[in-house]
Amino acid sequence: MSAVVASLAGALSRAPSVADGVSTEATAVLREWYSARRHFYAPTTRVTLAQRFLELSETWREERGFSSSISEMVLSPAYQQVIGLGPKVVPSILLELTRQPDHWFWALRMLTRVDPVPAESRGNVPAMAKYWIEWGESEGLLD
Repeated sequence: MSAVVASLAGALSRAPSVADGVSTEATAVLREWYSARRHFYAPTTRVTLAQRFLELSETWREERGFSSSISEMVLSPAYQQVIGLGPKVVPSILLELTRQPDHWFWALRMLTRVDPVPAESRGNVPAMAKYWIEWGESEGLLD
């Protein structure tokens, strides 16, 4: 690659600056344009938390298959990424439990630091989901 082509490729990968001989005003406009262009080409920045949760929950279900091991389920990378989304994902998890009860209880306990499920209902997924949904409604997390 010639020096001219290499220089041009480098210039196109970043916003020009005053050091490149561009005015301060033009540099500011170009910086905003480059920022907007990056945002347009990085659609993940436009994905809502609820959409990201749905993507991860689908991946989690595909990855785990028919595993009955709770350890394998909660240590799945997709499941861990859901927890990594933080407490703001709790309403999405609760909504998912209303549609399709599943083993989101570990994530809910980690994110909320509560466990509304009585000991006698542990292991009963529909009952556990019911208690979490009731808790979410009482906390105003479900509409």
